[in-house]
Amino acid sequence: MQTNTIRLNKHLSATLVALAFATGSSTVFAKHDDTYTLQGNCAQLPADRTTEFHGNPMTSNLNLAMAGNQWVVFDHFMQAFNEYRYDRGEEGIDLSAIGNQPRTFAGLQNKGADYFIELIPPGQERDQIKSGCMLLGNEDERNFLPTSIQVNFDVFTSTNYNLMRDLAASGFVTEAVPYIRNQLTLLTDAANSSGIGTTPDETIDATLDLLDPNIRVSEVDHINEGVHRGINAMYQRMDEYTRLNGSDTDVAALNAALALVGDPQDGSPAQIRTEEEGITTDFHLASNPACHYTGHASPKIPDGTLRLCEFAILNKANTHETRVHHVETPSRILAGESDVGPVWVSELQLAVNNGDAVSGYQPIDAVNVPVVYSVAFLATMSNKHKRLARWWVDFLLSPEGEQIYVDGGFSALTGTEQGERYSFDNDGNLVIETFTP
Repeated sequence: MQTNTIRLNKHLSATLVALAFATGSSTVFAKHDDTYTLQGNCAQLPADRTTEFHGNPMTSNLNLAMAGNQWVVFDHFMQAFNEYRYDRGEEGIDLSAIGNQPRTFAGLQNKGADYFIELIPPGQERDQIKSGCMLLGNEDERNFLPTSIQVNFDVFTSTNYNLMRDLAASGFVTEAVPYIRNQLTLLTDAANSSGIGTTPDETIDATLDLLDPNIRVSEVDHINEGVHRGINAMYQRMDEYTRLNGSDTDVAALNAALALVGDPQDGSPAQIRTEEEGITTDFHLASNPACHYTGHASPKIPDGTLRLCEFAILNKANTHETRVHHVETPSRILAGESDVGPVWVSELQLAVNNGDAVSGYQPIDAVNVPVVYSVAFLATMSNKHKRLARWWVDFLLSPEGEQIYVDGGFSALTGTEQGERYSFDNDGNLVIETFTP
């Protein structure tokens, strides 16, 4: 087992709770002291973005905060979990409850529908877990007491270990275990009428297409949508691939395109969020480390060379920045409002299965590295939910649970993916141990 240490200010370090995973075939809970402290402002979500809120948090027996892109398989997964509950001897399970339960207060308490599930960007869920609340809508100036919902979540899943580490530093989680993988794709209309990723080298062509001022990109929220990190890393690798494998003409075209978006253009998401929302992100490519090269091994890439990154796309005037990308990007492409947008392969698969007129270009594996999802129990879990939460995670990690995801466009673990365990040393530093289950 390899151990890495991240140093935090001591006053930010809480005593970790001990809701942990066992190393055997099933999960168990260790004793804990409920030492987490709710902190920060409520998470916020526009009221019209709550399509993936399910159930009644006031009466549910299991509260799940799920990274949003899992919605493509989640109805099938929860139907199968109801059968799992039935097979384990729990009586009174309504096996057809998911999507079919009576739309009444009583109906949402029937066994088989007794869940509260959020499938939204994990960054917003992290803020909700830490603060204990979510504000919905409420932009109206007359709303002097913003409406909120309060949920004590039992389980959290994310593709972003940084979110897990942040929750660990605040005492909300002690371990994150991998369970499935996914990859990104560039969603287009069915005919790929804008020609994203065409010959002679598809990856080079797609790199230049994303920067083309005539191509309208639907780009994810760079603050609240955790997928933005994977997308940013893919963009960076696409740039590097182009510079190392492209012709002099390709590289010159890339440099010229990046120069046009080196700073936010008028009307771009970067300009709007900076001026109207006070976002402090450094959108200037020359000064943002993620958007230029330093110390690259190849002489083809000198220091200071601008690099394709998410902020280059957000600096384009005709880019749309989403807030719930898996809802907005497909709808915009179908409506002809955007030409291309990064989504998960699983989201493309669902759209194709539904008969939507979309297609996708998936960059080569050299630049599109699979993303691993992890699951963790939370310290906010209610005692009455422990058994059902344990069963749910057992099912998630089972071959049957994995196959439901695979059928929906996800990919199975290879056995080499690492998880993380969290603790604090005597100096109050967060210690991260990496392990392979």
